[in-house]
Amino acid sequence: MSSVADPASRAPYRPPPIAAHRLLSDGRSTALLTPLAEIDWWCWPRMHSLPLAWSLLDRDGGRAHFVDARLVAADEGPAGPTARTTLRVDGVTVEVWDAMLACGEGSDLVRLVRSIDAPLRVRHALRIGGFDAPPPEWEAGALVVSPDDRLVVSGGSTTFGRDGTALTALQGPAGEWVALSLQGHAEHHDVDDVVAAFEHAEAEHRAALDQCRLPSTHANRAQHALAVVDACTDRVTGGVIASPTTSLPEVAGGDRQFDYRYSWLRDGAAAITVASLVGRPDLMESYLAFLERLGAPGILGAPVCDVDGGPVPPEREVPCVEGWARSIPIRVGNAAAEQLQYDALGTVLDALLVHLRARRRSTAAEWSIVKALADRATESPDEPSNGIWEVRHPAPLVSADIGRWLALDRALRITRRTRPWMRRRRWKRERARARDRVLAAQRDDGTLPHEYDGDGVDASALILVVAGLLSASDPRAHRLVDGTLRVLSSGPLVYRYPPDGRDGFAAGESPFVPASWWAVTALARLGRRDAQERADALCGMLPALLPEECDPVRHEALGNTPLVWSHAECARALFELDRQRRLRRRLARGLARFVTRPGRAPTAS
Repeated sequence: MSSVADPASRAPYRPPPIAAHRLLSDGRSTALLTPLAEIDWWCWPRMHSLPLAWSLLDRDGGRAHFVDARLVAADEGPAGPTARTTLRVDGVTVEVWDAMLACGEGSDLVRLVRSIDAPLRVRHALRIGGFDAPPPEWEAGALVVSPDDRLVVSGGSTTFGRDGTALTALQGPAGEWVALSLQGHAEHHDVDDVVAAFEHAEAEHRAALDQCRLPSTHANRAQHALAVVDACTDRVTGGVIASPTTSLPEVAGGDRQFDYRYSWLRDGAAAITVASLVGRPDLMESYLAFLERLGAPGILGAPVCDVDGGPVPPEREVPCVEGWARSIPIRVGNAAAEQLQYDALGTVLDALLVHLRARRRSTAAEWSIVKALADRATESPDEPSNGIWEVRHPAPLVSADIGRWLALDRALRITRRTRPWMRRRRWKRERARARDRVLAAQRDDGTLPHEYDGDGVDASALILVVAGLLSASDPRAHRLVDGTLRVLSSGPLVYRYPPDGRDGFAAGESPFVPASWWAVTALARLGRRDAQERADALCGMLPALLPEECDPVRHEALGNTPLVWSHAECARALFELDRQRRLRRRLARGLARFVTRPGRAPTAS
């Protein structure tokens, strides 16, 4: 492991750009690839397992790469089961085809290599482990990762160095694939079977993307969103992780690093809403099954769990890891598991409403969740909470009442659709009370504070328009959006709140990508033309794998990447732009029929 005790003693190091990566996943394990086909982040055997490859966070971290290779070309697919790269090694053009292959409930990371114009002779270096423990040792070609997991290198001719590096020589005739597999079993993969499995995985991935319902503008972004949601969904349990990474910094050199490799109710619900929009009911159904297994007690017990529905490990710091751009501490586990977040209740019920609009019926298990979450939203309205930004010290937050309103509003809509005979007077009363409290906090400039009776401005206010608490015909909606964006905008990007450090961490952070897309959605709902301009600017600025935050000057991706929530809000904004465009066309057609109907002379324009 590396040491950060004496930074001056180390040579200048430029970490790999966060935005340049591609995401590999088979729904059990995840890996990030650089353009050079270096695997610098790999969690195995599960998405939330400690990483075996982690040079993304430390120059001395575990990684898998081809020796002395330079880039020729890399595919543009941001996420999926496979990735293709063309390299130049010792004057020979080499194709690399990587994939995660499901094997039982586990997964194998398989690398196919072939040369184009000469016999294949490449070397592959693998150094893994040591992230939070002494580096494991190779024993007879196998690495003991844990008492239950052993990693085997299969294919080629491998030698093991004293530093723990496995150096594999891969050779073969020109044009023929050679396989290198990192797996949890001793069985050898037949190359022809691997090629067939890769082709099948790619065909399934393309078919899923091709049958999507896409917005008419920036359709590729909606496809990217679906690909990321699919990659971050556990294929066995249906849980959706917020991001496959931990401790990528929200500001380079700062202390805002957290572990997102868990299933947040908010992020998962937003993700399956996107799945429903683009036409993937299978992802929606798998996540609903995940929620039903949690049940109302599990959902109310914590706003985040692991992808099996179990508790998230306590948050702790991992020493002796350099950190991306020397950003420490490095954290695993997450303290949000102990928090109260009303917005999580609202987003879960919002997702259930979206699903029921298509299915028009609810199961008994779903109804028990609806009732329990709505009842919880009526309890203790003055109780301090941690809110949508997960502040470390509970406070009387305005965003808490926004979340309570959303939960109760969606619960009442679900009730009207599925149980119209039921009357929920308490839900209606508390929904009105939450709305009144929020609107009473609106200031003359239209903004809302973070805390009641507090100062500052909070971007979560945009949810009032995004979720429909304020309609486009209400002048308060326009004042709210204009006032919030006037204070928090940096170009098309939007900060969560002024980055002054009053949230308990060092001052300074970059604009928040989901909030930047809220601005697009809110402006579109208000019928504003600058909504499309903001969307165009964001799509031109942001990478294919959307990060958590983006530096407003360098346009550098920051924070855990890809962030499912960023992709969900991007897709929702693009679909809202489409919806508003259709409404305008329908209105124009209706007006045209009115002014030209028989017996009425056309009016002058």
